[in-house]
Amino acid sequence: MMKFVAILMAGATLALAGPALAEGACVRPTAPAAVDGATVTLEQLQAAKNAVIAFMAASDTFQVCVLDDLAAKRAAAKESKTKVDPAVAKALQTQVDENQADKESAGAAYNAAAKAYKAAHPA
Repeated sequence: MMKFVAILMAGATLALAGPALAEGACVRPTAPAAVDGATVTLEQLQAAKNAVIAFMAASDTFQVCVLDDLAAKRAAAKESKTKVDPAVAKALQTQVDENQADKESAGAAYNAAAKAYKAAHPA
């Protein structure tokens, strides 16, 4: 079952990254739902961990895509001897910043769930 979940998460990561790479559009991934570490099974906790790992990877791809888009806009502006609209640059940076905050929240939520699981299931 765990291998199936890992394969499923890897597929989800590629599915999220694929459209961004194929179309040139950056697709922001959705953070996985948090789990209650005090009530989940070990298998559910591992699946949550895999979902967070896949989300982190998809987020990294998203952030690179957005930053590459900004760099391309800057290069095109330089070539045409214009400037990138500051609002556009700010909006793209905001997308990266918000996604980074999602990554931090997802990681913290998983860590809290793992801690709660360990407290509820002492060895």
